[in-house]
Order: sequence, then C-alpha cells, then structure tokens
Amino acid sequence: MEMISNMNGTHYDELIGGTAVPVLTKNVTLKGVTASYKRGTLLALVGGKYEIVDSTASESGADKASVILANDIVLSGTDVVTTVYISGQFNREKLIVAQTSDNATAHEEELRAVNIYLTSVTTEDEDNPY
Repeated sequence: MEMISNMNGTHYDELIGGTAVPVLTKNVTLKGVTASYKRGTLLALVGGKYEIVDSTASESGADKASVILANDIVLSGTDVVTTVYISGQFNREKLIVAQTSDNATAHEEELRAVNIYLTSVTTEDEDNPY
C-alpha cells in the first residue's frame, strides 16, 4: 500500500488497491491547459501528450484511459512533465473522471489492456471477505 506523507503525519488515501500487480510509474507530458487535477485522475494519450479522460471525445482519442495521475497538479496553460501510474491495482471509487456521467468502471477494459486493474474499497459482504 502506498503511504502519503504530510505535515500532520502519514495516511493511506486508498488509491492503491493492492499489491497483486506491481505499481509502476513513468514521467509523461501533460497537455497544457489551465486546470487543477487531483491524484487518481484518469488520463488519455492524445497526440503524444496526456490529457484528462473525456468520454464524449471519441474523435480525438481522449475517451480512452491509459494512465492514472500520481500527484495533484495545477496547470497554468503550458505543458508539464508529471508522474503517472502505468500499471498496478487501484480502487475504482478513488479514481477521478471529468464528467459526472462517467465513472472508472466504464474504462475498466481499456485500463486492463495496459496492465491497470480495478478493485473496490468496499466489499458486498463485509463479514465474508472471500
């Protein structure tokens, strides 16, 4: 499990969903827009740069999630190099998408194709974890 450190101590943010799949990171170029993105945001590769997944943008390719943002970032209109997760097991409830009509589960198949697997923070039967 990944721990996040801050001035008040260390806490688990529940983004990493397990250790069955190695968590790997990579530095990539994030397309310069003016926006703030949180750790756990799904990103798509469009024209050699990454941008937030937009399930309505099928013509540009921005509708296909391929990596997960590893850190909070504020963009001011210029391209930025940032760290993303390129493989691992992640909790679907902690992943962030652009539209309220979208969710991480809708991108599960395309993420699985790039070695990113989704699990869940909650279980249906809390008394029986199996």
